[in-house]
Amino acid sequence: MFALLPIISALIKGPLSAIIDAYVADIELRRKLKADLEASLLDHLSKSEELQQTIVLAEIKSDNWLTANWRPILMLVLMGFLVLVGLVIPTLDWIAGHPIPYQPRWNDLPSGFWDFLTVGVGGYIGGRSLEKISGQVFGAVAEKRH
Repeated sequence: MFALLPIISALIKGPLSAIIDAYVADIELRRKLKADLEASLLDHLSKSEELQQTIVLAEIKSDNWLTANWRPILMLVLMGFLVLVGLVIPTLDWIAGHPIPYQPRWNDLPSGFWDFLTVGVGGYIGGRSLEKISGQVFGAVAEKRH
C-alpha cells in the first residue's frame, strides 16, 4: 500500500486535480472534493491491504499442509534456481575451464523473474511477520478479556 501512495498523490495532484479545477468553480468545494477523493482512495487501499493480509493468514493457519506451505515452497524453489544459476553453474564453469552448455545464464533471466522473486520474498517475510505479530496481539487481547 505504501508503495502506491506516491502514485495516488500524483494522480490527485495531477490529472484528477486538473479535472476538478476545470469543472468546479468554488475553491472550498474543490478542496473538499480533493480531500474526499484522497481519503476515499486511501480507505480503499487500506481495505484491500487488510483483505490480502486476511487471505495470507488464512492460508498460513490452514489445516491443509500444501495450502499452508505453498508460498514458502515456491520461494525455496526460486531461491534454489538462483543458487544453481548464480553459484553452481559458474563454479562448474570454473572447474571445467570453459562454459558448460547450460541455459539460462544469470544475464538471461527476465526482469519479471526478479520482480516476482522480490515480491514473493517480501510477501513471505511480511506474512510471517504478520503471523507472529497477530499471535502476540490476539494473545494479549485474550489475556485482557480474562
